Amino acid sequence: MSAQALKLDIGGLTAAYARGVHEPVAVLQALLAEVHVDTRGLNAFCHLDGEGALAQAQASAARWQAGRALGPLDGVPVSIKDLLPVAGWPTRRGSLSTAGDPPATQDAPLVAHLRAAGAVLFGKTTTTEFGWTIASHNPHAGTTRNPRDVTRGAGGSSSGAAAQIAAGWGPLAVGSDAGGSVRIPAAWCGVVGFKPTFGAIPAAPQSAFAEFAHFGPLTRSVADCARAMAVLGQPDPRDPASLYPRMPAQRPAQLRIGWSLALGAPTVLDPTIAQAMQALLERLAAAGHQLVALPALGLDADQAMWTVWQSRVHESFVDWSDAQRATLDPALQRLWEQGADLSPTRLARARAQLRGLAGALSQQFAGIDVLLTPTAPTVAPPLPNVQEAPDTQPRNWFAGNGYCYPFNLTQQPALSLPLGRDAQGLPFGLQVVGRRYADELVLHAGRLVEGMLAAG
Repeated sequence: MSAQALKLDIGGLTAAYARGVHEPVAVLQALLAEVHVDTRGLNAFCHLDGEGALAQAQASAARWQAGRALGPLDGVPVSIKDLLPVAGWPTRRGSLSTAGDPPATQDAPLVAHLRAAGAVLFGKTTTTEFGWTIASHNPHAGTTRNPRDVTRGAGGSSSGAAAQIAAGWGPLAVGSDAGGSVRIPAAWCGVVGFKPTFGAIPAAPQSAFAEFAHFGPLTRSVADCARAMAVLGQPDPRDPASLYPRMPAQRPAQLRIGWSLALGAPTVLDPTIAQAMQALLERLAAAGHQLVALPALGLDADQAMWTVWQSRVHESFVDWSDAQRATLDPALQRLWEQGADLSPTRLARARAQLRGLAGALSQQFAGIDVLLTPTAPTVAPPLPNVQEAPDTQPRNWFAGNGYCYPFNLTQQPALSLPLGRDAQGLPFGLQVVGRRYADELVLHAGRLVEGMLAAG
């Protein structure tokens, strides 16, 4: 019975707790049993805390039995991406360089919110090393595989989070996104991933990617994203950007929907994804929604984004010794060197180009409620052949992946949900973007589209 509970969404799971059909301890034990078996070698986790999670689950069970549940996530098993500190747990960040670091002494703000809401924190999911790429390998934990096809990558940098949800190992994982790192793996693994408005989920301590970086949930449904945001999306004084009023959004029956099949980079879109997008747009128009084609902005900025990315990687490790940097993956070391070699003029021009893209994009939302794009131009790529020599050269992953990163620049909410599958059964995603602070409207539009797609 508890193994069946792992297939439930957050709402279904907590409803079962309330009725006494399932209880948090048995659900946790069933989840951990499946993770430990991992017959397909998905490798989604780099740390598990069964003992600590059991104590949390027992406390939750007592609250449910007493009728004093703490909220929508009480007793729900939740994982944390291994870029975030969780008190008492190691923070490896996918790196061998962190092997000697002591366990965290304090929870990150969102972790504290989850703990206060009664969520059962059971483990950490894999990330690419310091979150620098969308591949699904890191020197510390190895390769994370895609549950939809284990010969494919899970995406990154929230690799394990997307793989966990796609594998059915609980309904909620928390990832981070500084250029697509929640949305791209969500699309490639066929799950839902949400990057809320910048600051909606508080972040502390901040990284060198601070103004690009958003935290967000990965779930099986848009409704579960909303349930998670009810807990995650609370302010914390450690992040001043989170201290803004949360206002309920209007939900018009008929939406003004912008759309684009080309954005942010010279992109060759898989014809199957393009066809699925066109079919969805036709259905939305037939349902009475107003469709607005986004004009060609002519502001592809993938090279500028890569230049700024190089500079932020350099900033991340600028105070490390040569010996410390030598423990990083060779490709990341080379990326640091590229950042060190940047001229001030080249960096200034890149930053100016990104400001131009962000400004032009933001202005488009004056006339639309939401914007629809593909999440990624292709399905998940095959994993590298293990017999090949490892690639020591960093690759500009923004080139050909232009749909996600622009909305880290604009700090707007962006949701990825499953749009369809190709002839091989590999999933691909739809991105729904809204104005800053219109997170509820984005989730509303996502539920509308999700329901339309489910109806066939």
